[in-house]
Amino acid sequence: MNTRTAAAAVDLPLRDTRYRELEQYPEFEFVTAWLRDYVQSTVPSARMREREYWSVSCLPSADATEHGHRMVSVHAGDLEVACLFIETPRSGNRRVGGYVTVSVQALEQACGASIEQVAAGLPALRFRPRDGLMSIGWTETPDSREQFDALPWRPAARELVTGLMNTGRNKWADTHCPQLAMFAIE
Repeated sequence: MNTRTAAAAVDLPLRDTRYRELEQYPEFEFVTAWLRDYVQSTVPSARMREREYWSVSCLPSADATEHGHRMVSVHAGDLEVACLFIETPRSGNRRVGGYVTVSVQALEQACGASIEQVAAGLPALRFRPRDGLMSIGWTETPDSREQFDALPWRPAARELVTGLMNTGRNKWADTHCPQLAMFAIE
């Protein structure tokens, strides 16, 4: 049971109060498991390079709408490289989704096919190109998760994250949530 009071939480830094709020989400265990998988799969020397070269933001306010919002965002260099969000459509059913950003060239190499062929074979995923990179979106539905989990995205994401970390300080280091990072690097 959480014994903190709302008044006590007011004294915490904003990222800490956001973490306390996320702890109350029914999806909290899913969020921490997803974050652990993503960071351990893609971030080299995660513990040593935490905050300065990669970071995780808790409940970032970017793109929040009445129909959903981001639960966590992972950043490296000057780019958001992964995100986990909650959708709350008009039906009221909560649905988790997310995306990872990868190097197109590395993904094509891992798949042995062009990105167009890869995308055509995975209709439950969303592919969005961006300056030689590709964001791959999924939702927590059986088809989407099955296709996402079968896709060899991890090497392509690791290549991108490694390159971004080598360019210097993470632009979002000041919004880093160390409480969430603990789950990722345990």
